[in-house]
This record gives sequence, C-alpha cells and structure tokens, in this order.
Amino acid sequence: MRIWILLILFFGVTPVTAQTVKSPEEILAVFLGIPYRVDGCVDGQGRYTLFTGYDKFFSTPGLNCSGFVLEASRILLKRNIPLSVAINDRLGDSGPGAPLGQDWDFGWDMILNISEGLERVLLLPGNVRADPAAGSGLAPLGFDLHAPETWRELPDRIRSNHLYLVSFSKTSGQRGSSSLKHYHVALLIRISEKDWYIYNTTQKRGKVYRENLGSVQGRNRFLNAYANTGNARKHIFIIELPL
Repeated sequence: MRIWILLILFFGVTPVTAQTVKSPEEILAVFLGIPYRVDGCVDGQGRYTLFTGYDKFFSTPGLNCSGFVLEASRILLKRNIPLSVAINDRLGDSGPGAPLGQDWDFGWDMILNISEGLERVLLLPGNVRADPAAGSGLAPLGFDLHAPETWRELPDRIRSNHLYLVSFSKTSGQRGSSSLKHYHVALLIRISEKDWYIYNTTQKRGKVYRENLGSVQGRNRFLNAYANTGNARKHIFIIELPL
C-alpha cells in the first residue's frame, strides 16, 4: 500500500484501476480501516513492524496511533523519517528510570521530531502562535479539550492546505508514574469551510478512523471518546505545518 502511494506522489505512476491521489483527504483515505496493532508501525523500508522490536515484521497491516501518525506524515510531508528519529527522546527526560516515568512525553516528542526542520508553529489558546520547541512536554499543554472556549476558537484556527499534528495529554494518577502523560497522537485536516476531520486509531475502535469535528454529531462522539475521568483534565498540543 505504502509503495503504491509513494509511486503516485513522487513519480506520477497511476495504476490502471485507480485515480491519481493528490489531496490530503485522498491520501488519508487509504489508511482508514487499517487494523489497530499494539505498538504497530512501519519502518523506513515500508515493512510493518513494532516500535519495540524493529526486527519483527508482519505480512498484514497494523498500526497504533503513533505508527499511523508517523506513516501518514511521511507521505503527506514527503519525508521518509526513520523510526529512530521519530522516537528520539528530545530532552533526555523520558528514558528507563526517568523521574517522570518512561515515555511520559512520547507523543510530544514524536510530533516535534516529525516536524523538525519544517516551517511549523504551535497553536495556543487566545489566538496565540508560538515556537513548538520552546517549551517542554510539561508546558505549554495547549487547548483544554473540554473547555467551551476551546470549541469557540479552535474551528477558526484550523486552515485548509495545512497539516496539524496533535498530542493528547492527561494527568495519570497511576502510582509510580508522572502525573502527566502525552498518551495519544492524531492528525487534523480541513477539507472545506464547514468540514474538518481528526484522524487517529485506538485499541477500542480497533482501526484507523476519522471524525468530522465540523459537525455536532462528530464532535460529540469525539469528545465522548476522550472524556475527562475523575479530576484529570485532557489537553491537545497542536502543531501546524503548511502542505
């Protein structure tokens, strides 16, 4: 599948039975329905493997949220980002034995690593734009996912012809771990004045899927799926990249 897309994007090769894929929506449509696989990703040679075991390969597709965001970003940004680069612990603060817990900022690290060297900006509440790498995984956290003001502002911040890398954070409450974890990643794109979509994959849904955040029903499904629990608050850290 990946080789087919790359041939179309880079060399203009079009299979007899398919139209040329050009728009981000068309590209991301190829990923929809790919099964969820714990730790599943794609290596630089286009092989399905695991983040924790580069030497284990699968003959069938399978991606977790990070594997999906990495592979989709490679194709959309036309950058074959190595796995080792994508998972680089940027600040050296989330390895084995780290005070805040191993991989506590994995999602934050990943979307910064994917966007490294590109024209990028961090979206913050109050129509603020900032350098994504100026802070840390602890702050700023971005938008409060369930604050009413987020949904009054955010729709107007998401522009067409741009890709948005998203890291979800939440307080953990688990003994022996940090109180904050960047636990999930996703992609946002706008396809029309009304419609803008979030693309991701979760173990609960079992596949890559999307929700239209431009519709009341789609947004409600999304917010219910990522509801706050107990005293925890969830935030989304959003990096904007031009396409």
